[in-house]
Amino acid sequence: MLNYALLLDPSLPVGGFTRSYGLEELFRNGRLTCLQDLVHYMRDVLYTQFTALDGMAIKSLYAAIQQEDGWRMALIDKMLHTQRSSLQHTQESRLSGQRLIKLAKALYPWLEFDQLEESLIQYSATGTLATVHTWINFLLGNDMEQTIHGYLAAVVSFCVEDASKLLNTPYEEKNPFIERTTSELLTVWTTLNAPEPAAFQHELLYRHWSSSYITQPPYWTRKSQSDEVRPFSAPGLSKRLPASP
Repeated sequence: MLNYALLLDPSLPVGGFTRSYGLEELFRNGRLTCLQDLVHYMRDVLYTQFTALDGMAIKSLYAAIQQEDGWRMALIDKMLHTQRSSLQHTQESRLSGQRLIKLAKALYPWLEFDQLEESLIQYSATGTLATVHTWINFLLGNDMEQTIHGYLAAVVSFCVEDASKLLNTPYEEKNPFIERTTSELLTVWTTLNAPEPAAFQHELLYRHWSSSYITQPPYWTRKSQSDEVRPFSAPGLSKRLPASP
């Protein structure tokens, strides 16, 4: 799924990023001249975003899906998108999200996407790659860490592939570099991955609960914002999802 998404749209949101990761600007400014420059940039900027933002978001998405909480899932998706996307690109990003779900349906025609689509539409969310990737892996019965590891490996590959096109990196240098960088990023994730999903969700909700970029359920109040579960609008998801571990 993640590899096919590379062919879908070069501006496809990947977590809180677009596919460019700012690499083209670095290249134009002379700050990306070799793969070692990419290492420094990823360590300084992207590792934290990939782990503290995308990785923890996937962790919280697992909890939201297990709780059948469509509103919270949409909020996390909106948070991922708005971290780096400007308002004028909102419509384009939603179209990319729709194309992504269409691709997911073609790759996994036996999976149920209705609940995901309904939640994204109801709360005007986008459908980022991290959200759709999490939904698919949950329905396939893959555990959370496996899902996150696959996602992190993919974003490293995305970065290196894009940088290699700019730098004309030889093939024999590229793959070993991807392996080393992926291993390093997974180590960063392991070090970060201490808080429970609830801790990340609690901070997320208090930071974003009054934001105008997502519709709030009519029964959502300041008092109940961190404790009450908002179920998916359509019933019966639990009949189709695997039991929570």
